[in-house]
Amino acid sequence: MRTEAPFSGLSDRLWRTTPFRLSALFGVTYAVGIALLLSLVYVQTATFLTARADGAVHEEAAILERAGPEAILSAFARASARDPLTRFALYAQTGERVAGDASLTPQDIPVDGVVRDVPRGRDGPARGMALRTPWGETLIVERDIRPILELRRIVLGALLLSGAVIVVLGLASAVGLSLRPLARIQAMQAASARITQGDFTTRLPVRDARDELDELARIVNRMMDEAEQLMGQARTVGEGVAHELRSPLTRLRTSLDHAAQSLPAEDPRRDLLDRCVTEADGVLARFHALLRIAALEAGGRSLSRKTIALGEILDQAAELYRPLALERGLTLEVECKEETRIEADGELLFEAISNLLDNALKFTSEGGKVRLRLVKRQGKAILEVIDSGPGIPEAERAFVTKRFYRGQRHAQIAGHGLGLSLVAAVAYLHGFVLEFDDAAPGAIVRLTISP
Repeated sequence: MRTEAPFSGLSDRLWRTTPFRLSALFGVTYAVGIALLLSLVYVQTATFLTARADGAVHEEAAILERAGPEAILSAFARASARDPLTRFALYAQTGERVAGDASLTPQDIPVDGVVRDVPRGRDGPARGMALRTPWGETLIVERDIRPILELRRIVLGALLLSGAVIVVLGLASAVGLSLRPLARIQAMQAASARITQGDFTTRLPVRDARDELDELARIVNRMMDEAEQLMGQARTVGEGVAHELRSPLTRLRTSLDHAAQSLPAEDPRRDLLDRCVTEADGVLARFHALLRIAALEAGGRSLSRKTIALGEILDQAAELYRPLALERGLTLEVECKEETRIEADGELLFEAISNLLDNALKFTSEGGKVRLRLVKRQGKAILEVIDSGPGIPEAERAFVTKRFYRGQRHAQIAGHGLGLSLVAAVAYLHGFVLEFDDAAPGAIVRLTISP
């Protein structure tokens, strides 16, 4: 069994936290609201300033109209002195300019009394209008709006800057609010990893914040207390059973063996007693294997991890089983192209490889071949035991690591159905991945060892 790797990067870790997502959601909602508010402020400000400029144009035109034809020229002079941003021009019915700015001409703007934008390449943008006076002359009033546009730019810049500050502060708040829960979640993840590796004394950290994380940690810790108590009771029962049964079984086996040895070789009762001794040996072997698997699965055996050379372990296992292979007429090969060192419990790994070899030799017919191979793929060490036997049907691969499981095609072959269960327990303790594949013909049992 493999534990899930921690989150890959800080951005991923932050995004996966509920405080960050909620803060980001509230921040986005708030930012949208602020954007709408700032847009409304800008539009209202721009509309107000433009209306003020248009009002000033209308007011000046009304003053000049009320002055009449006799006093309009002096009114021009007073208006220009009063408001340097406004320019004026007066044209006679014949089209000749009577007074005012020569750059203002009736051709630049329709004579309809409507205020509109008047682009001026040299002097800049303006708002102006042209109208027909009651005495028939054309009056043009134009107001420079460059100060208004500059003010609008200042307002817009201030609004954008304030919006950017709000967004940055929102993100900073989201990150700040997420870092502490993230650290607590990582501490819980580390504690959970130790629990999954068999350390049932570990508990999730509680910081007395009385929030949902503390409540969750307390619930899990209560569950772990209960589970540890139940496992302790089960372990006590198992140890009691082992203590109570191992000695009587051993004495029974010894008594049967002594009884068999006391009879002549030709006595048929001796053959019966020998078979009883063999059965007693099988019961003891099963009993020992069950206790061994239970201890491994419950984490009862602490791993003695150290740096070991996988090639040496493979050579030792092959050396142990090579005589058995020769006796059965099988070829046992070891393929190890490069030396690989890992952190593992050498004794347990040797035991697992021995069980795999024992299975492969047991189910391979005479003249067949068993290969013990160590390769590297994508930075991972892969240990494979390959035989030329009947293989493992795909439908049975999910069950072969169950205790006492025996394939229907192999019921006649001696065995207890516990070898692969022990291998699975060793793989679980080390975090290795145990897989089964088809060698066509034969089976491939694969242990993938993470770096």
